[in-house]
Amino acid sequence: MNPSEPRLLRVEAVADLPVLWATLQRLDLVATLDRHFPAPASWKGPLSPGEVLALWLLFLVSQGDHCLSHVEPWVAQHQGVLSALLGKTVLPVHAHDDRLADWLTRLGKGTAFGALERDLNQQTIRVYQLPTDLVRIDATTANSYAAVLSEQGLLQFGHSKDDPDRPQVKIAAAVLDPLGLPLATAVVPGNSTDDPLYIPAIQAVQQSFGSGGRTYVGDCKMAALATRAFVAAGADYYLCPLSESQVSRAQRRQLLQPVFDGTQALQQVRRPGGEGQPDELVAEGFAVDVELTATVGGQAVRWTERRWLVRSQAYAQAQEAALERRLATATQALRELVVRKQGKKQLFHAQLMQAAEAIVQREGVEGLLRYTTRALMTTRTVRAYRGRPARQETEVFFEMAVGRNEAAIADKKREMGWQVYGTNARALTLPQAVWAYRGQYRVEDDWSRLKGRPLGLTPLYLQDEGRIGGLVYLLSLALRLLTLLEWVVRERLRQEEAKLQGVYAGQPGRKTARPSAELLLATMKAISVSVVEVNGQVHALLSPLTEVQKRLLALWGLPPDLYEKIASGFPIPPPNTSEP
Repeated sequence: MNPSEPRLLRVEAVADLPVLWATLQRLDLVATLDRHFPAPASWKGPLSPGEVLALWLLFLVSQGDHCLSHVEPWVAQHQGVLSALLGKTVLPVHAHDDRLADWLTRLGKGTAFGALERDLNQQTIRVYQLPTDLVRIDATTANSYAAVLSEQGLLQFGHSKDDPDRPQVKIAAAVLDPLGLPLATAVVPGNSTDDPLYIPAIQAVQQSFGSGGRTYVGDCKMAALATRAFVAAGADYYLCPLSESQVSRAQRRQLLQPVFDGTQALQQVRRPGGEGQPDELVAEGFAVDVELTATVGGQAVRWTERRWLVRSQAYAQAQEAALERRLATATQALRELVVRKQGKKQLFHAQLMQAAEAIVQREGVEGLLRYTTRALMTTRTVRAYRGRPARQETEVFFEMAVGRNEAAIADKKREMGWQVYGTNARALTLPQAVWAYRGQYRVEDDWSRLKGRPLGLTPLYLQDEGRIGGLVYLLSLALRLLTLLEWVVRERLRQEEAKLQGVYAGQPGRKTARPSAELLLATMKAISVSVVEVNGQVHALLSPLTEVQKRLLALWGLPPDLYEKIASGFPIPPPNTSEP
């Protein structure tokens, strides 16, 4: 071989690792981890505990995998890049699964993670200049294949939308609007009720940012009087729907009667229409004020709650369509009661009425359908046959007439779509209240990321309950990272009134103003470093960045030479793969 010809020694993927590491540095995560989780006396190696966990976070977010045993071989494949990022030699053994398992145990034990979240919250708000006036709170469950260990353990059977046949843990979180940034995370037994989880979440946020002037938005389980009183006592605000436990159906009907009578004026909430299109009516409603009293910490608390009665157009249409489907199902089932079929037992009047009542109750249409039965008789002549004389046989059968009670159906429909929202923020207008609550999907987006792709918490295979809690906390850090990467780009695009192009594989012309973090990071995956020998000299060469990749670095506010620094700091020759 000609010695002057380049010889490729190896290629190492760089991908999105510099972007992720730069974001961790902005958050000062490594130092914060080392401060709250100092190295134990038995700790060995050049990397601090915070740096080891940061390596795991890089793997987790970049690969969408949190499996402990997969981290060490991944470090071996990215050893040069990781060493360049950390500025010290990184060995695969530093990410051994036993060491990572110990980290999970430490994360899940005690209150140190809560203190870590407080410091990260303050650092994040300071660096990214985020507003802190609106916080959303919600809870979800995560199923596990492990067995229930004890009645006091985390893993318990409970109500679940996912799989009620498997034990679960419950996760509560407070997230910052509008980006969905996790501020406080709690892991509790899977059979816990949601109501008691809200006050600790609010207290955790108050410990980070103080109390006074902040709005907390939650679902109907946040509407417990104790929770609302706690928020009001802290000079903060709440917004949540009130269930029938707070406003009974009779009370709501009484409040709505002036609307039905035409004496109550309604405010409207409209969504701007497209070009040349009229604005869309989204909701309409009105407010009443109620004086409330409760006890918080032994002290009486009094406040005025504004209750917005709101009719959502989409909700009303969905409920009406569902009612019509139930009416059609019930009508068909009622008519089939009297249809004679082979092997079907004939029902007589009392039995028919009992079966009809069960059908309307099952479909939830009591009082909305009228049905009556009528007995009919037919007589037919039977010819003589084999010694049997001719005879007359009488057969009894029934008809069922089914009709709609249109007046009752109309009354039912006019009550559809109405919700009652309670808030002590009396300055909040109806449009502000409606759009604030409709933003709850941001919490659901976080749950989708946490339990599905890319973080993949469920189903849980860990057996140790302490490590299960630690894994949830670790994934909340990864979720924080993804949320920030996504929000920074979206916010910059919003400020520039621009759209991003070239991030969709196979669709170079497609544009978006709201790219996901996963889509953005995938755009950086093709970047690599090639180690080449030329004339006896070894060089690390970075693959050229595309215009889209350069644009993303600018949107993230990262230096344009971020990746060049990796190539210049790339270790040549490669570091040893074992401890000295």
